Amino acid sequence: MLLLASYVQRLFVAEQVKGRLGEESTQLSTVKDYFDSINAIMPMYTQTKMLTVTQGEKLSEILHGVKNMMSDYFEPLNTSYEYKLRIVTSTLFAEKLMISGIIHLGEIFNEDVGSDFQKREKFYEERTTLVNKLVAAHVARNAPTEQVISVINTWFEGILKQQEHILKDMNKIAPMIGIVEKE
Repeated sequence: MLLLASYVQRLFVAEQVKGRLGEESTQLSTVKDYFDSINAIMPMYTQTKMLTVTQGEKLSEILHGVKNMMSDYFEPLNTSYEYKLRIVTSTLFAEKLMISGIIHLGEIFNEDVGSDFQKREKFYEERTTLVNKLVAAHVARNAPTEQVISVINTWFEGILKQQEHILKDMNKIAPMIGIVEKE
């Protein structure tokens, strides 16, 4: 469920950044509903360690919707700074959610996740703070410096190298939480 939540977070942040940059954000309401549903289901799941039929159906519906939305997440012909900033920002927030979630689940299940995750959480906290500032600067019409463009390009290229892995990871979600996907 945490992996699904990280994909929803990725889409949610991407849609928020689109809106802030003046682009049309057509999926924000849907993604917010997905996020709200997962946030309602997760605490119950961590207590009972099982899903109800209704929760499983809802997660299956969310997963189907997320897969559809992720098919348009990467835009191979888009090379704009705004697009790269959106992908970088949404990826960093998704990774931050995943790391924080792993730490939280470790606490709930009394498992030591190791200090590496604490370091990664700090790393992603710093990066998400930075990209938030970059988005705000762009919204304020402050042109990015060559150094900023270089950093965003470097991070973006790293994400593109993981594109196939990012998209394939969604196939792990249904079996991990025992849901039957909707066709």
